[in-house]
Amino acid sequence: MKRKILMIGLLLLVVCVSISAVSADFNFSFSSSESSNSNGDSIKFDNGKLVIQGIEFAIPDGYKEVDNAKVLGNDSKIYNGFKESSDTFAKGNDKIIVKVSYSDTTGGEYTPSNNTVEKTLNNQTGWFAQDNTGAFFIFIKDKKIVEIDAPDEQTIASIIK
Repeated sequence: MKRKILMIGLLLLVVCVSISAVSADFNFSFSSSESSNSNGDSIKFDNGKLVIQGIEFAIPDGYKEVDNAKVLGNDSKIYNGFKESSDTFAKGNDKIIVKVSYSDTTGGEYTPSNNTVEKTLNNQTGWFAQDNTGAFFIFIKDKKIVEIDAPDEQTIASIIK
């Protein structure tokens, strides 16, 4: 009798450990494209809706997510002490890059470069520049520095939500 109880107890222990291991490793995702890293940063893209660091963007029709182009929580090469997450989309030769830079210790601060002008696009005030290769718009939202690179001003305005 003691042997049966011991075997049943051992069997239950094995089942519990197995279930714990599987549930810890198993990740349910109903999004068409979602990535995350250990810091809880994430990039989600589904049906034209992009979310990076909790900030939502609208990617125009016809643009497709570029495989292996996501950047998740890498050290920023531009903003010292910041991390950045970004995603890239393409339609023919046109590209859109949406980048969010953030820090756990400080809010977003941006010093505009000489070639930018202050502008408001889709009710968001920031710094804009355009040349023969495309346009970019940088703004601060939720203490994060957001940069959108796109073919033109109209495309950038359509991305900002």
